[in-house]
Amino acid sequence: MRKNTTWLMIIVITLYSNYALSYNISNIEQKLNHQISINPKAVFYEIESLLVDPELNVNLKAILMVLQSEVAYFIDQPEHILKYSRAALATGLLTDTWHARVLISQSRGYFQRGQFNEFYATANMAVIKTEQYNLSTYKISALVERAYANNLLGNNDQAIKDLALAIKYLELMPNVFDKAIILERFSAVNKRLGNIKVALKYQHQANIIYEKIDTPHYLSIGYYNLARIYQAIENWQDASVWMLKSYRQALKDKNKLNQAFSLSRLSEYQNNLGNIKEANKYLNEAIIAADLSASERVKIHVRKNMAKILAQNKAFIECKTLLLETITLAETYQMERDKIELMQMLAETYFSLGDFESAYITLKSAK
Repeated sequence: MRKNTTWLMIIVITLYSNYALSYNISNIEQKLNHQISINPKAVFYEIESLLVDPELNVNLKAILMVLQSEVAYFIDQPEHILKYSRAALATGLLTDTWHARVLISQSRGYFQRGQFNEFYATANMAVIKTEQYNLSTYKISALVERAYANNLLGNNDQAIKDLALAIKYLELMPNVFDKAIILERFSAVNKRLGNIKVALKYQHQANIIYEKIDTPHYLSIGYYNLARIYQAIENWQDASVWMLKSYRQALKDKNKLNQAFSLSRLSEYQNNLGNIKEANKYLNEAIIAADLSASERVKIHVRKNMAKILAQNKAFIECKTLLLETITLAETYQMERDKIELMQMLAETYFSLGDFESAYITLKSAK
């Protein structure tokens, strides 16, 4: 009888501990999710401080690492997306839902790094996981990410199939923050497929959600993406209008990363409109903002844009020097897509300088 009572007590304590942990995770997630929709950068540092606590429960730590990988995507930190997603998976403690979430997050890390084969493989695993355990909400995200990866790899028929399936579920989602993120990615794939009206429709829907939340961080990104859609059809005037709105929201957010991206694109658009003085002004401001940010990706981006303008103005020696420096930066931070594009630009620069051998060698090594 005493033995049975002891086992009963152990079971009760275990059940209570699991319930308490579940309640704790739910509370923390709810609190952080609200903060993520307002100020993801602040949440990133808050989670960092929680993760170093030696008393932190291992299950809770695994969940926090998943959340941190998601937050890292919102603040453009691919190295942290991959660091924390890999660490969370390595614990072996994730439930099916959290496992699916971390795969989606990890796939976005590979996307930001330009590693498209890994992007596809991870997004595909996320789709399989969500289908296996009937995780319909996360299946939408997984399908959109896989569609994006298929498009980047040239498999447009498969991308279109995934998008057609995703939209059936996406239309039924309530207009909440998570939906806006998916809408944004859905719009981006459609832009790449040339479905401009569809891309505009769903990016506008995402922006309406951001406007209701009234969050400068995501409004800056939403307006930026809208400008990029107009860029795709070379409507430089409308692109400039929306990109200026993006920049103003980034100023309001005091976000150097988003300021740099917006200023760099504004420079590009003004250059295409023939406003060279304005273009140079915006580009110089973009480089200053980029160097004050924590993102290596934006530092590469603004320098790539500067190289394009130098080439357009036939300043090929300066362009070559800048490209060589930026390629080193891209190699250091494993930005594969940027590295390839930069090397192609360098090959064109060598060609313009009459150095045909270097142009051939560079172009060959860029593949």
